[in-house]
This record gives sequence, structure tokens and C-alpha cells, in this order.
Amino acid sequence: MTGARRALAVALLAVTPLALAKEQPAERPVGWYAIVKTTLGSFTVHLLPEQAPQTVAHFAAYAQGRLEFVDPFTGNTKKVPFYDGLKIHKVKYATRFEAGDPTATGHGMPLAYVPHEQGPVDFAHPYRMGMTASSLQRISAVLFFVSMVAEPYLNSSHNCFGEVVEGREVIDRICRVPTNENKVPVDPVTIESVKIVKSGNPPPLAEPVPYKPPIPMPQFREVELP
Repeated sequence: MTGARRALAVALLAVTPLALAKEQPAERPVGWYAIVKTTLGSFTVHLLPEQAPQTVAHFAAYAQGRLEFVDPFTGNTKKVPFYDGLKIHKVKYATRFEAGDPTATGHGMPLAYVPHEQGPVDFAHPYRMGMTASSLQRISAVLFFVSMVAEPYLNSSHNCFGEVVEGREVIDRICRVPTNENKVPVDPVTIESVKIVKSGNPPPLAEPVPYKPPIPMPQFREVELP
């Protein structure tokens, strides 16, 4: 081997580890994560089972196909990864998007609920994942949203169960797609897959426990007589 070739080989050996190091993804802190792949890119959510154990348990179980649900189109019972193939059915421009309903109406998801769960990570900061609450103060165990901006007014009524830690530009991209008058994306954005993974050796996730929310009492207001 000539001197020039030997010098080139040594240089390549010195550079290669650095190049490989740059290509490797950064090691995530110990915990549970959801990797969400969409037609507009992928993003990763650090799940928060320590503050929302049942919310995370239900989300993970539906994502992994461990819970049964009724197909709203056929009426057949299924036990498959629920979110794979669903469209993001609602986008509030530059604010948040919502998914988890096969019918894209907000009324076709499984009628499963979770208790209200709160913790230190909340909607006072952007890039949070939460479960949608109905007008009856029932929190869905299936219908989720991801925020692009801070929305602290959601803290009292919605469960925050995750923080987007990778792919925040994908959240921005989805939240800026053109929509129709019903806030439905003009060009469909599809969730291709949701994978639940762990980094390190975190405590196991809780098992989902069926929850029956209390029936809210009617609210009466004193009306001033004419």
C-alpha cells in the first residue's frame, strides 16, 4: 500500500465512527413512547403513565389491538390496531388536530371512557397529546388530539397524556393543511401506524380498566322574571 493510500485509509477510519454517530438517533430517556407515522411524516410522543395511567393504558391497548371495538360501518366486532389507517378528521388551523373516529364525524369512535387524570405536564405548553372530552364532561378513551400551541384552558376538562418530543415540524405541517368549512382536511391525512415502544426499562403500563363516567347533574340557573 502506498503512503498516500495508507493515509487515506487512516483518515476514513477516523471519520467513519463520527459519521455513524451522527446517523444514529439520540437515545431517549427511560419511558414509554408512541411513534405515530402519518402520510405527512412521523412524530414521537413521550407517554405519561405516571400522571395519566388509565388514559395511557387505553391508548396503548387500542393502538396495539388489545381491546375489542365495533366497526361502525359493518357492525362487526374487531380486535386489531385501532388507529392504523384512520384519517385525521378535524384540524383547527395552526392550533391542533384530532383523530380516532373511523367515521370522521366525532361520533363514530368506541364508547369507552377514562377518569379525569391530571399531572404537572399539561396544556399550558405546546405539543401536547390529550383525550377529547364531550359536552357531558365524559373523557374519551379513544379520541385524541395533538396541540401545536399552548391551550391552558383545556387543563380542567381534558387529560394530557403525552408530549411530542420528536417530529414537531410534522405537527406544524398537519395543523396547517387546508380544510373545508367543517375543519376536515381537503386532502386526507392518514395515520398509517401507531407503535408503542419503550426506552430502557420503565415500569410496565397499567392494564386498561373499564370506566363508567357519572351522569352529570343538570345545571339550573335562576332566571329573572320579567
